[in-house]
Amino acid sequence: MKKIGGKYYYFDIKTGYTKRGFVRSANGAVVRYFQPSNYTMAKGWLKNAKGQKWYFASDGKMYMGLKKIGKYYYYFNPSTGIAASGYVNTGNETRYFNAKYKRMVSGWTKSAKGELRYFGSNGVMAKGLTKVGSATYYFDPSTGIAAGGWVTISGNKYYFDKSSFKMVTGTKSIDGVTYTFSSTGVMTYSSGDSSNSSNNAYFANDPKPVEQTGIKTLKNYLAGALKPVGQALYIWGGGWYDSTRIGVSPTWQSFYLSQTSSYNYNNYRDLSTANRAKGLDCSGFVGWAAQQVMRNGNSYTVVSGEIGSYYKNTLKWGTYVNQNYLSKTGWKVYPGDIGYDDGHTWIILGQCSDKSAVIVHSTPNAGCQIAGTCTPDGDYDSQAVALANKYMSRYAGFKKYTYRPSCGNYIRRGNYMRWYSSTLSDPDNFKNKTADVILQELFGF
Repeated sequence: MKKIGGKYYYFDIKTGYTKRGFVRSANGAVVRYFQPSNYTMAKGWLKNAKGQKWYFASDGKMYMGLKKIGKYYYYFNPSTGIAASGYVNTGNETRYFNAKYKRMVSGWTKSAKGELRYFGSNGVMAKGLTKVGSATYYFDPSTGIAAGGWVTISGNKYYFDKSSFKMVTGTKSIDGVTYTFSSTGVMTYSSGDSSNSSNNAYFANDPKPVEQTGIKTLKNYLAGALKPVGQALYIWGGGWYDSTRIGVSPTWQSFYLSQTSSYNYNNYRDLSTANRAKGLDCSGFVGWAAQQVMRNGNSYTVVSGEIGSYYKNTLKWGTYVNQNYLSKTGWKVYPGDIGYDDGHTWIILGQCSDKSAVIVHSTPNAGCQIAGTCTPDGDYDSQAVALANKYMSRYAGFKKYTYRPSCGNYIRRGNYMRWYSSTLSDPDNFKNKTADVILQELFGF
């Protein structure tokens, strides 16, 4: 190849004649094109009578594979160099190039049949569960078409809105049946599930907290938090995928009924979605309890040690007090206070006159339960323990599982998140009532 008068030409090594058309280098790695009319080397775009297009760099090298030219990406056949149109598969990735300009497509596309697909900024077609913006969609692994309706993935059921194709979370009525979906989209409850009635029969005589009114009050918060007591076992990581659920999951109840008195949560530390749906850990319980009064479809579940900073700084729901503050204020705690440290979290139901407190939490011993602390000075023969025993003994599962009405000196453990009255009001004056009165108002006895 020689430059003459600012133009490049290719001369045959043996004959010395100028060559035209496609010329491949000796090692086969580089292809150039020389114009038939004047034998000069081609640069830039080249189009033939059939509409096929090639692109040659400033040094004449023919582009092959995925290349960016100006603002757009193109795909050139690795063998022929022809710019591709339509779907192109490279390895496990699929891209689409439009027919007119051969440019790579990104973002949403809609076919003449109304089929939706999504291509990322790198042009790769979305497949499977994919988050786009703030919503999650399911794209067929083969065709990339967005799904609407029911989809089963790894044994779990999901539902995608048939109009928007967005994954559904929270509670939704579909064809007259009410379903609940976790924050990750997994269906966890169906009002059409016949197993729900058998579950309810076992729990029929358990104490029932008052019905919530939908208003953000301390009473409604505590009434919601009491619902899974005696109905949900402790599961490592449980509740994290159920954080937007309203009400008790029949899956929790069914698992509760399926176990024996020798239940050990260490046998269920599998963090799969299916296993985590069986019950609640301490953080999952507290996050779920917040949703029962907030009811806005957001997840409020974080690891126990981060509850104070998350609820105070991120959500602006309240403040938190430490042990130093509590010691200076006579170890006073209030209904709704959330106790937490790096190892556990719990909710205060009320404080007794001897300063012991009744709490509700999910514990490895037997899951969600009411328990009583000792007094701040360590007396375990406390009023709170007596109250916890009074109420827990009324649950059907009390004789089956190892419930412990005494939970230790939680008042002198960790910090406490305290609700702002602007977040949860107190029209029932719970803050000025003792635990026995609060429990009587919550349960009716």
